[in-house]
Amino acid sequence: MKKTGLVSVIAAAALASAGAHAQETYEIWHYYAAGSELAGMEALIANGNEAAQNAQFTGVIIPGNVVELRRQLQTAFLGGQPPAAYQSSMAFELKAFVDGGRLHPLTDVWEEIGGDEIFPEGVQRVVKVDGVPYGVPFDLSLINNVFYNTAIFEELGLEPPADWDSFMQTCTALSEAGYQPLGNAGGTFWSLYNFYAPLVSVLGEDGYYQLASGELGFDSPEFSEALDLYRDMMVSCYADNWSGKTWTQTADDVVNGDTGMFMMGIWVAAYFEQAGFTAGEEFDVFQAPGTIGKSIFQMDVLAVPAGSEAGIAAAEDFIVTAASPEGQAAFAVPKGSLAPNINVDPSVYGYAGAKFAEQFAQASAANAVLPNLFFLLPTAVGTELGVQIERFAIDPSDTVKAELIATLESLRQQALAEDAFIAW
Repeated sequence: MKKTGLVSVIAAAALASAGAHAQETYEIWHYYAAGSELAGMEALIANGNEAAQNAQFTGVIIPGNVVELRRQLQTAFLGGQPPAAYQSSMAFELKAFVDGGRLHPLTDVWEEIGGDEIFPEGVQRVVKVDGVPYGVPFDLSLINNVFYNTAIFEELGLEPPADWDSFMQTCTALSEAGYQPLGNAGGTFWSLYNFYAPLVSVLGEDGYYQLASGELGFDSPEFSEALDLYRDMMVSCYADNWSGKTWTQTADDVVNGDTGMFMMGIWVAAYFEQAGFTAGEEFDVFQAPGTIGKSIFQMDVLAVPAGSEAGIAAAEDFIVTAASPEGQAAFAVPKGSLAPNINVDPSVYGYAGAKFAEQFAQASAANAVLPNLFFLLPTAVGTELGVQIERFAIDPSDTVKAELIATLESLRQQALAEDAFIAW
């Protein structure tokens, strides 16, 4: 064979190899399985695939929530087959895998996207471990808002309550008129998220962080007072049989006019809209008492397992695209969440999204942005806190309250002895 012929063969082989690489598909694990959540994730992945040159990405749904995804990841790590990237929450959810050497640091990506410039400081602090970024935010939701059926409020002449006294008056008026006052749903998180409003009312922002860092005990008078406030002002208002419902079923109760109010993350707005329930006309929203002017946020990030160079390179390219204003808007609009990237044009949001964006901007300017406490606590403590608060919401007796406090305080003491708390 002539030399030129050999060169042609080698070149053809190289092109074939490059073509094969271009067809490589990488998995992105997430737990957004239906509705507006799934629509947002599919839009984010489609946006990444449109920009990708050397790889394609496919979403793999891990049914459940962050807890189930964590378990699946642990199994995948043991088997040596983790995804290229996955949906993670913040703070301790990242740190647990960082401590195990399982995550790839995203320092280069963070520098490329200008992470310190496009994400607010309160967001940055819960994606970095020892100053190193291990997650890039793509999904931010506020969890201190109460949604309400405007037709019911207009029928009864009610205004959105601004404090706990008027909140209880609203619950009473709804109940007396034959409506379920306040919706809730079964599961580890929903009652806990509701509890944050009474907790912040009693502890304030500093006390909230003191509880997160282990400085304030669960056996403190302040924590006991917060439980009493939650029992008296929220649990007493919950709809009948709430613990047997999903959050979507309770949202349907608001749409159908059975329930007046529902405290839930802002993703419920997108669910309402998909059901034909119009923001600003058929439903509206107010910040829960004790949190007016503040934002308590839940956030998801993209994290990259330590693994093959090809998988890491592909994941980093995807994350750069996901962090762009276009990528963030692609997810936030159908999901009904907020884009963590401050450069996203607010005009992409509808009525509800614009209202949430204004709340978050005002809270950020006042340095009154609080990350979800669940993820600020050591994992075992945060998980048990969710379990115990739901148990208390189902049975708010003094006996259950005492058992709740004893259980959580025991875990706090154990975590202190292990030096497990962090002042995020």
